[in-house]
Amino acid sequence: MREAVFVVHGMTCSACTDTVTSKIRCVTGVDACALSLVTGECQVSYDDTEGLSVDQIIESVEDCGFDCEMVRDFEIINSPTFSGKLHVTGMTCGACVSTVTKGVHGLDGVFDVRVSLVTEECLVEFDGSKVNIETIKEAVEDCGFDAEVLSVEKASQNKETFLKTTKIHLLAINYELDEDPAGVIESLKNGDCIPSVEFVETNVISVQYNKHKVGIREILRRLETMGYEANIIPMSDSENQLNILSKVKEIQFWKSTCFKSCFLAVFTMILYMGIPMISPRSMKENYFPYKETFFLKGLYYRDIFGLLIGTYIQFVVGSYFYKAFWNSLKHRAGTMDTLVCISTSCAYFFSIYSIICNIVIKNSNGMLPNVIFDTSVMLIAFISLGKLMENKAKSATSTALSKLISLTPASCTIVEDGNYENPTTIPIDLLQPGDIVEVKPGMKIPSDGKIIRGETEVDESLMTGESLLVSKEIASLVIGGSINGPGHFYFTATNVGEDSKLANIIRTMKQAQLTKAPIQRYADFLASVFVPSILSLALLTFIFWFILSEFHKAPLAFIRSTNGIFYSSFQIAISVVIVACPCALGLAAPTAIMVGTGIGAENQVLIKGGEVLEKFNNVKVFVFDKTGTLTTGNMEVKNFKGENDLDLSDEAIAVIKASEAVSEHPVARAIVTYCNAQQASRSNSKPHVSDVLSSKVFMGKGVRTTCELNGSTYTVAVGAKSLMRSHWEQSSSLLADEDNDYTVSYVSINEKVIGRFDIIDDIKKDSYQTIHYLNNHGFKTYMVTGDIHSSAIKVAQLVGMDLNNVYSEVEPAGKSEIVQQLMNKTEGKVIFVGDGINDSPALVTSDVGVAISTGTDIAVEAADIVILSDKESERASLKGLINALDIAQKTFRRIKLNIFWAVCYNTFMIPIAMGVLVPWGIWLHPMAAGLAMALSSVSVVLSSLMLKTWKPVSIDEDLELNTTSSPGTFWFRLFHSRPDHARSDIEMQEGLLAQ
Repeated sequence: MREAVFVVHGMTCSACTDTVTSKIRCVTGVDACALSLVTGECQVSYDDTEGLSVDQIIESVEDCGFDCEMVRDFEIINSPTFSGKLHVTGMTCGACVSTVTKGVHGLDGVFDVRVSLVTEECLVEFDGSKVNIETIKEAVEDCGFDAEVLSVEKASQNKETFLKTTKIHLLAINYELDEDPAGVIESLKNGDCIPSVEFVETNVISVQYNKHKVGIREILRRLETMGYEANIIPMSDSENQLNILSKVKEIQFWKSTCFKSCFLAVFTMILYMGIPMISPRSMKENYFPYKETFFLKGLYYRDIFGLLIGTYIQFVVGSYFYKAFWNSLKHRAGTMDTLVCISTSCAYFFSIYSIICNIVIKNSNGMLPNVIFDTSVMLIAFISLGKLMENKAKSATSTALSKLISLTPASCTIVEDGNYENPTTIPIDLLQPGDIVEVKPGMKIPSDGKIIRGETEVDESLMTGESLLVSKEIASLVIGGSINGPGHFYFTATNVGEDSKLANIIRTMKQAQLTKAPIQRYADFLASVFVPSILSLALLTFIFWFILSEFHKAPLAFIRSTNGIFYSSFQIAISVVIVACPCALGLAAPTAIMVGTGIGAENQVLIKGGEVLEKFNNVKVFVFDKTGTLTTGNMEVKNFKGENDLDLSDEAIAVIKASEAVSEHPVARAIVTYCNAQQASRSNSKPHVSDVLSSKVFMGKGVRTTCELNGSTYTVAVGAKSLMRSHWEQSSSLLADEDNDYTVSYVSINEKVIGRFDIIDDIKKDSYQTIHYLNNHGFKTYMVTGDIHSSAIKVAQLVGMDLNNVYSEVEPAGKSEIVQQLMNKTEGKVIFVGDGINDSPALVTSDVGVAISTGTDIAVEAADIVILSDKESERASLKGLINALDIAQKTFRRIKLNIFWAVCYNTFMIPIAMGVLVPWGIWLHPMAAGLAMALSSVSVVLSSLMLKTWKPVSIDEDLELNTTSSPGTFWFRLFHSRPDHARSDIEMQEGLLAQ
């Protein structure tokens, strides 16, 4: 399997995207296709083993009448682990979910299955060498449900084995390339670092390598030693992306078209309407150019000029519309261009017909023929003007994404072999993890990394929303794309290129355009049937008025003008074709989503699709994890209490440190830091574990390992009481003062409990304001945590949460069950907010999963919305959740408003164009209809741009006026002034699920 990304030019509405998508999906070997109208980006997954090539896909797009170019093409690696998403329809209850889960889980090679009844999605992790996505789809269908594959992608199993694919252009220096292509491939494949090399086209090879074992510069050096000049082909061109988002090509085209058509339209209007209105005598007395020609009776000079101008505008300037019409006709799909082409062609050819009739019949009264060249010319002028305004407005909707893309510098300066005096400047594509990068004042930081030398202040406003410069020193983390202040520093690159935080944000924003909300799919359906419906209405309108005017002459004096019944009925029919606008419907959702996700990214909120916006519209319940979500997650061991007051030995410290080092949990990191400090404070020898023989992490409980130290083997368990021996609790002195509000982690060595760690964690600076805001606005807030009950209650009190809504000592699976129960008993949507690996099941189970970016990558991947937050405890914030709520709700309301006005426009204007008001002498001229059509699309895009006026929510305004002290003082007073019997009044929910 391979995946290719293309850019499609020339699409104007959802009918265009439907045509292209349908055409690509009909190509044999194509597995999936997703296309965005706003960005023009098309992602195609296809099977190249059947002979399908990228050129065939491009050809299928061009057959639809659109220009297409490939951005990148890469192989979906047949690695052990894949992540697949399927859409399952027909499920009605929990029993259906269980049936699908068991059916898929029974397949050999399936690791994990998560099925959501509400979203009708099935997420599967599986071994690609044992089972494929089609087999999984068949298993779901065997259970009695319909299934559709939504996506398949490689899932990273651990942090040590990441493969990256890069295309390299080769130019032979010493000999011809095609003399020994196999030799090049075999030479590169020596070693485990480069597992795959293939020629994809002339002089271009695709290299797949382990980026943690070899860098791209090393590969280029190997090729150079073989006698080749090697240049990397970037996976994405920032300048090209910016041009696409800014609609540079489209704006230039429509600017030229608009200038030509408007200039000639003014001349045509003066000829056909201006002079006759200002000087009627010139027309009555047949002055030039209203004079009959000397060489052909019945032909007038006015019509010669009109014919020349109309022909040029219709077939030269307006050739775009004819090409689009022909392509839509071939595929039986109508667009706005179809309506424009038909209406202008009718006006043009009717005018020619009138001229011919006037010449043949030789009108005896000397009247000029009924020609409407001015109508066809003015229509194209109005539509061109509207298209120009529309594309300019479209480019404004993607300014946030364009700003993020422009943050990546084209080159960077690195230090090689420790030579700080002579740094080397390289293209940004050649930067690799582990490089030491030099950053001077005012420069853009090229990648994520950690400072190793110097200090500075950094502007991270476009990434984190922090308006003030952030101070950075040695060991501080920097974000790629942020801008350096006055300092000069060096840092070690960690995440580069497509793996950086900035690239992930850009990728998420683009992906949001490919995920359609249900309301957008409804609008697209309306647009797909719009054009044939309008053409049918126009034909019926012409027939109706022609027949009615013929048999009912008296009441229809207006339509029976001097121009004749046919002429008047024909103009009304043309107005119907012109005034209708499917473009407004097609643009209603994608433009609003682009603006909404853009302002979200500017305010620390990443929204992963239009469907998420719709779910936010009916939110009732927020469920929070505690550690790392309501708290900073930067835990610290307050003290160690040994069984019978015994202190930790040096050996115990060594094995505990080695055991906790296998886990990334904040508690484990706090204990490792404590052990390091204890070892440093002791002057005697510091024993070190020689090997960790085995280790197992129990989600939500702790770790159990077997360590080897000085030839002896130790079995170590660190974590919750449930990991300890069951009979130990009956005689332990450690439980006597357990109710102390600390997070507690017990320690067992060789099945004997030796003590516990008391750990503290700070509340985020705005957790209280966030919970207070949600409570005041009618939302219910809950806490679900694996921590002990006393610690959970303390945090709930500090943040102002109802103590009866606290679930403590809950395992990861239990979090999902609690979320599911809340979803079953709540009419609205349930949002889960978390950050850890153990939160991933709950994030997927909930209607909307919100992850804090300071947490694990798995949680971030599982979530629907990501809140960007600073890892530093003093800057850790939860306010982004309120911004996410407000942005999502207002964006969805804007989508509904856009669709409402688009529907209202057509509902209101089409009847008027059809002649509802003709008996009262009111009708819509085709030129006025053309202007209305052009402005309707512009108005929808401008409506979406109104979202840019959004301002972050001020959560401080909702605080009680009598809390005049600082938040920290208020929390301290709240905690220390509560009555001693407070806990006795709480409905105890330790480890229990609500009934």
